[in-house]
Amino acid sequence: MKVIIEKNFEHEGETYEPGETVDLPEEIAEEAIEKGYAKNAEEIEDEIEIEPGSEVDTSSERSEEEGFPEEVSMPGEKERKEEGESGVWEELDGELDEQSRSPAWRPEEVGDQLLGEVTRTGRGPNGRLLEVQTPEGEKYVLWEKVALQDLFDRVKAGDKIGVRFLGEEESSSGRSYYNYRTALKKG
Repeated sequence: MKVIIEKNFEHEGETYEPGETVDLPEEIAEEAIEKGYAKNAEEIEDEIEIEPGSEVDTSSERSEEEGFPEEVSMPGEKERKEEGESGVWEELDGELDEQSRSPAWRPEEVGDQLLGEVTRTGRGPNGRLLEVQTPEGEKYVLWEKVALQDLFDRVKAGDKIGVRFLGEEESSSGRSYYNYRTALKKG
């Protein structure tokens, strides 16, 4: 049964955080709903209309120490062939030397923005993420939020992005969320 997590809880060694939509065995899902840890996702979808770029759960914070992804995508084979075989191996060797833990980007004030090139895309313990290198050379991890889902669906390593924090807003259903404006230039 698909549920939307409302409060942190653990089941069989897996930690679930608020805002996540997960598929649990029916018995476990019903118990989580009964205890107030989750809501039935199908019932929620019937109650509210979800628009792209709207609600984002603001209650769960991502740790800067969570490491880098279990899955990673890199520029496609076409770009690599242009560099030649030796260029590929040099690039891979360089990536092995890079620091794999970049701090999470956390805007603090309305108008804060992240501009840069996506150096890696992947999936970490808390969902999809992008590693973004700014023009100044700093790297940040941008975690996916509902308001950023469209960007995450379209972006690939090598693309240039801009993300501006628009602040905390309230949806028509009364839930608060962080909103963002995004821009994308394909690499």
